[in-house]
Amino acid sequence: MVRIYYYNFDVDNALPGREIVNPPQEQTFRAHNNACNVENFFRDVLEHNLEEEDIEICICSIMCVEDPHPNNRVYEVAYWDDLRKQAFFGQQLIQNKQLRSWAVAQDIVAHEFGHGLTNYTAKLVYKYESGALDESYADIFAILIVNYEQPNISQWNWKIGSGFGANGQAIRDLSSPGNHNNPEHMNDYRKLAYHDDHGGVHCNCGIHNKAAYNLITSLDEKNNYLFTAKSVAVLFYRALIQLGENSCFSDSRRAIEQVAKTLYRKDPLKEQKIRAITTAFESVGITS
Repeated sequence: MVRIYYYNFDVDNALPGREIVNPPQEQTFRAHNNACNVENFFRDVLEHNLEEEDIEICICSIMCVEDPHPNNRVYEVAYWDDLRKQAFFGQQLIQNKQLRSWAVAQDIVAHEFGHGLTNYTAKLVYKYESGALDESYADIFAILIVNYEQPNISQWNWKIGSGFGANGQAIRDLSSPGNHNNPEHMNDYRKLAYHDDHGGVHCNCGIHNKAAYNLITSLDEKNNYLFTAKSVAVLFYRALIQLGENSCFSDSRRAIEQVAKTLYRKDPLKEQKIRAITTAFESVGITS
């Protein structure tokens, strides 16, 4: 079930805020629709049934400050709250001095609930390489949700948070992490201190993201895409649930390779797909 709440620092004492029964504004309507799309994808594509687990994963608090006056507190981030088991979407001040909710972007909503999915499954510790893996899986599911209805992978949008990054750019790009100053190979992995972005979770995720991009765009011997959105979504999900809280990129590779052997066991292209997975990870320096 999807539940949407308004939240304002100056009105609401605690999260989640005031529940919205019938979203009256365009931004809250879009937020509700985006959350519903995520819930449907988790249930119908990944077959992750939240209701059977008595979990309400799709709970959103939408910041609702209307006046961008300096005295009004605006939270310019979006995040998943493990403790409260909900997503929070702040607002961003855009060029015309208007406030835009982070929840209007389908990929951002999907990304934050992707963190919810990793929290309910692998429970990856949010620091260093396991935290970067958490970020990457959230990015991967976001890209899959946004592009799921586009059968032509060559037409997919690989960017996360277009318009929400610096200077109106995207936040990340799975096809070219380097365009956003994120490493694309283990040789460039940044060993940062914990106080620096939890050990670099938002930059180092680019390495695993690039491997995922390589995997999804792999071609067969006839230059056709080897994977479909459905098959690769199930592949990553089944690999995710094999991981543990301290898993790293290599653990993810091994899980994906192992799942592929079962998932594609009757597929005539099984060997090509397994080779493609191996190549995708080796090309970014992720060993098994």
